[in-house]
Amino acid sequence: MNKKILAVSLVACSLVFAGEHWNVDAGGVSMKYLSMHASARTAGLSGAGVADAANASEISRNPLAMSAVQEAEAGINHIIFPEMTADDFTTAYLALPFEFWKFPLTASAGFEFLGYDGIEGRDEEGFKTSEYGAYAWSLSAGLGNRSKVFNWATSARLSVQTIDDESAIAFLGDVGGAYHVNEYFAFGATLTNFGYMSDYDGEDETAPMALQAGITGILPIAKFFDLQSNWNLHMSADAYRRADMQDPEWRFGGELNYADLLAFRMGYAARPDTEDGISAGLGVAVGMAHFDYAYSPKKAFDGGYHYLTLGIRF
Repeated sequence: MNKKILAVSLVACSLVFAGEHWNVDAGGVSMKYLSMHASARTAGLSGAGVADAANASEISRNPLAMSAVQEAEAGINHIIFPEMTADDFTTAYLALPFEFWKFPLTASAGFEFLGYDGIEGRDEEGFKTSEYGAYAWSLSAGLGNRSKVFNWATSARLSVQTIDDESAIAFLGDVGGAYHVNEYFAFGATLTNFGYMSDYDGEDETAPMALQAGITGILPIAKFFDLQSNWNLHMSADAYRRADMQDPEWRFGGELNYADLLAFRMGYAARPDTEDGISAGLGVAVGMAHFDYAYSPKKAFDGGYHYLTLGIRF
């Protein structure tokens, strides 16, 4: 049964990558904040590792993260942007594992907010007008299983974006599936931000629908070198395509992990439409809390993004 599900998933993913019916002109999607990295772990891997989610902080971008939740967890993701761009971006999340008829499941909820004021207004002739603000927010809820072999997850999202006095609303969904061949190898895929989006100021808008598929290998360094330690090396390679990309983005990430208590991460993203991206980060767990940090330089903004995550299990 798992092989049949896997075959159908691969065919569906191939059709989405090849299908021209959802291609949009470059830069032609709206609500792009929904395709930004949210968690510090994901950012540290440059977005790679769709099949290797580690905790609930990744739920807002990767529904398969629900499969990694073994204890209830709540937390916050926060992004600090360079000066003269946008205000900070904050995501709050909650994940609750439970059993239904002996099936291990996880329910999730999330909230996102991005906003900034003091934008300089210009009229059609280029003269200054009054300043205005812009903001976007979303609410989401999801459900996924916690199987050791095949994982599935789905979530629904309400998103609103407002610029000055004009607003757009979207009802979107995420789905994902992952197959763990064994404890050392897994692959998975997600389709995110598909659904309905209203027009904006009389113009049709398109949501940032995206497909990501990837593989992850886990090398047990301690066993490989016959050492008495709990070091593991996670290596991931993913392909990512958003509706306004003509070519996929290739993402690569690595995480050196010690007993899920200490992690060092690096990532690289080869982007055909914009500048390539590199990133690095770390994670520390103390008791029921975990803290993650990542940094990604942005040459175009003469600075970089700082990603922070704080999660509490209970």
